[in-house]
Amino acid sequence: MLSLNKRSVINIMSPRTKKQFEEIRKSSREKIISVGLELFAKKGYHATSISQIAQKAKISKGLMYNYFSSKAKLLDEIIQDGFDSLAKLEYKAKKGIDPQKQLEEFVDSVLENLYSNLSYWQLYLTLLVHPDIQKKFEKKMGQFRDEFIKTLAGLFKKLKVKNPELEAFLLGTFFDGLVLNFIAAQDIFPVKKIKEALLSKYIKINK
Repeated sequence: MLSLNKRSVINIMSPRTKKQFEEIRKSSREKIISVGLELFAKKGYHATSISQIAQKAKISKGLMYNYFSSKAKLLDEIIQDGFDSLAKLEYKAKKGIDPQKQLEEFVDSVLENLYSNLSYWQLYLTLLVHPDIQKKFEKKMGQFRDEFIKTLAGLFKKLKVKNPELEAFLLGTFFDGLVLNFIAAQDIFPVKKIKEALLSKYIKINK
């Protein structure tokens, strides 16, 4: 027979507060997003089912639909989180700060983002080969790319780099390749040496 002590009975009978429900809901939502990102990155978006996500997140399939009405909506949320993360990169020109120092902070923030959001970058690369998904997020990707080029070009102007807009575009292309190669061989990837070579390139131009 099941034995319940006084504390157990109180815990069962005590209704949860609104704050507790909100915390539980937030935690469950974050868990679903985390698992969805992991599976989308490893298995691919189309090869991952709602059932697989629910099973790994240890929730019922029906409960998962209370948070996301479809797999596409979950992907939307994951992509938006990724853009929010990218928006925090330290590449924007700041008044009163040495532009070379700003460039170093930018490179550091890109590498830190790569390490801390590896699953997102794996997903990003897999999405690039799906025209339908790429088209869906084309506007958001274009807005970020344009902002990236504009603000980084402004930084290069301060560094007196020739063709700052082109240099900003080339740096963005370089980082796309960096992500691909890092994911393919992250254990042997010479991140520190690449950072030093990249910074010395622009410092040398500035001299």
